Amino acid sequence: MKQITLIAILILSGLFAKAQVGKMKVSWSENMKSRKMLITDMMSIGNPDEFFAINYSFKSFNKNTFLERYENLNLSNQLVLAESYDQGVRSSQNILALNKNLYALNLRRSKIDVSLKAQRINSESLTIEGEEKSIYNIKLIKGYKQSIGEYKNAKSQDEQKVTYVIGHPGDLDSKEIMTIKVFDHFFDEQWKTRITFPFEKGLTKIQSVNISNSGIVYILTTVYKSRKERNRRERNFENYMIVVDSSGIIAEHKLALQDKFIRELKLNVDGQGDLICGGFYSEEGYRSDGVFYMKLDANDFRIKHQSMKPFDLDFIVQGLSDRAKAKTLKKSKKGKNVGLTHVNFRDFIPKKNGGAVLVGEYIHIYTTNTTNASGYTTTTTHYHYDDIYAISISPDGNIEWAKKIPKTQHSSNDGGFYSSFFTVIHKDVINFIYNTYDSKQNHLKVSSINSLGEVKHENLVSNNRRENLRIRPKSSEQISDNTFVIFATSRKSYRIAKVTVE
Repeated sequence: MKQITLIAILILSGLFAKAQVGKMKVSWSENMKSRKMLITDMMSIGNPDEFFAINYSFKSFNKNTFLERYENLNLSNQLVLAESYDQGVRSSQNILALNKNLYALNLRRSKIDVSLKAQRINSESLTIEGEEKSIYNIKLIKGYKQSIGEYKNAKSQDEQKVTYVIGHPGDLDSKEIMTIKVFDHFFDEQWKTRITFPFEKGLTKIQSVNISNSGIVYILTTVYKSRKERNRRERNFENYMIVVDSSGIIAEHKLALQDKFIRELKLNVDGQGDLICGGFYSEEGYRSDGVFYMKLDANDFRIKHQSMKPFDLDFIVQGLSDRAKAKTLKKSKKGKNVGLTHVNFRDFIPKKNGGAVLVGEYIHIYTTNTTNASGYTTTTTHYHYDDIYAISISPDGNIEWAKKIPKTQHSSNDGGFYSSFFTVIHKDVINFIYNTYDSKQNHLKVSSINSLGEVKHENLVSNNRRENLRIRPKSSEQISDNTFVIFATSRKSYRIAKVTVE
């Protein structure tokens, strides 16, 4: 349920000491015995001594979702989030943290319309107060089964503004119509505009949305060719940046890399206020063969700088098994293209002095079928969350270094519940926190990388084999420059930890 949030800016100093993992002081809460509760999200509104959690109860006769307030790891208050279904009308509540305030987002959907309203929450008493403020209210043209189109939101870096991009329902042969709304941090509407994309409905996918401190909205979108126009040997999509203010669309730019395929990309704002765009590209469309970087002028939105660089062979084979490494090297010697497969673009972290760090992860999800002697077939879904990739881009757009952090996580039929990693940024160091396994037990690992690309690995805490403590990265949150909280489960209970980086 995490919103599209600001990715923290990596702070760089002028000189750097030898890479090292910062000392991490871990404080644990008391064991919470309930096995049928799950913290799905954590958030902060600026006070390092408190944080808030979304706790979901899946008990047989008491399925509720709670907003909880914790002070020094102790539960101090709780609010039941409304959820109901009555006579064809479904209502639910979500939570948004915005500029030291909490808001309840009240979603209501019926057969004829869908609406979203915001209402402020008193962060101490966890009571909902004040009037509801409308974010959108859209009539459904073709009834309950008709989608309202895409909807995304984003906060400005200073959290003084929030934007909502709402797709309108309509016939599939119509153009893509969207309403863009911008609110201040009290959810008072600043402006709204309705735009028509010059593309067919159903062929447009919004990749990301950003809003500047001044209220300019940037929409990164992929536009696909119709099925009749597609050719397997050609690129069947284009990427566009749409720039919107209160008057409507003020700029539209195609983002292209000559004859290369852009596999994944993200947009952000650098320390100088310019727009930066980066991601992975492919020679043939399915691998990641290198990285690209663009800088666009914030005034006229024209490309100021563009660069791309293929991955070095040493980087590609780093961490591979001997067999896989030999196979890749043999393929490369024959003149065939080699690259990275199943790489997902996770984070695009701007540097204060310009440039950025791109972070990716190997994710491969697939199913297998097995049939026993009685003819009964079992389907198993496998989740592989493996190596982490970190690539540093200099302010002038060149690759400074590329690192692959070895990680192996395999699970089945669990949605990758304990897999992936959680990112914590402190000074010039990016810390990746994740579970790792050996033949005996699980370990809570920290892999840290500084601005020079120097990597160090340590255990976050000593683990007890009997307890088998595991963190859930998706339920963790950095709440200040040097503090983060994590949610962890063991065999019989769950716990919350507050970690201070020294």
